[in-house]
Amino acid sequence: FLEGLRFRNLWAAKVLGECKAQDGLNMQEIVARMAEKGYWESPNGRTPQSTISAAVQREINTKGKESRFKKIARGRFVHS
Repeated sequence: FLEGLRFRNLWAAKVLGECKAQDGLNMQEIVARMAEKGYWESPNGRTPQSTISAAVQREINTKGKESRFKKIARGRFVHS
């Protein structure tokens, strides 16, 4: 179990990679699965979905096609 914020994208990518749904997951679903699997929990955060969303969006904006994430619809993501 790693709580560090630097690992949040790694665990979000892992959750999306394990996801079989073609319609992807929203941030609430990603955060719930991360917690269920013991990958990451927001340390005292009230809005973990916003934290993960910002990190994922930042990676998409920074890395473009090299990002591990792909936005397929408003608020829905898949592993790229």
